[in-house]
Amino acid sequence: KWIRVLKLTCRFLLLSSFALEVASIFVSTVTGSVLLGHGAQSTAKSILGYTSPLGLMRHHHEFEYLTIQIGFLQGLMHWLAAVGIDMLIPQENEKASSRKMNMFMASLIGTLISWILAFYNNNLSFYSDYAEMLKRCASLFVKRYIVWPIRPMSLLYVPGFFVTLVLGWRALSSLSEAEE
Repeated sequence: KWIRVLKLTCRFLLLSSFALEVASIFVSTVTGSVLLGHGAQSTAKSILGYTSPLGLMRHHHEFEYLTIQIGFLQGLMHWLAAVGIDMLIPQENEKASSRKMNMFMASLIGTLISWILAFYNNNLSFYSDYAEMLKRCASLFVKRYIVWPIRPMSLLYVPGFFVTLVLGWRALSSLSEAEE
């Protein structure tokens, strides 16, 4: 049973990693286009008063900045975790030496994930830690996308979000059922 849980977790992490990385690339491309669309003179003028280009981004495009940063880092961590979990799943006719190597690799990847997060937390400019970034991004998401009057696209993404939650709940709660 635990092997099935590991396989489903691995699959979820791989798919969510892909989605997070695509979102990060999409938002960074659109944000870059928006910034370039302001022109060189207005960009140079608008940077006055900020200590860095990231300060400008944080002030005018904080949600986009957080989405890019979180999407990339979370996607990377999901992918690494999926690879580590895949190493934990015993293979058919696996020799003891291979099993030991796979356990070593899974441990190494888990340690790498911890170090990446520690490194990231130690090098943040505007936030105390990654958890604060997540909270701020969620807060900005609600302020920007859950608004009145209702935006037309919210008629698609809000119900879609809840349908996804229900489908996810059903998928995860059926883990105890035997495979058919």
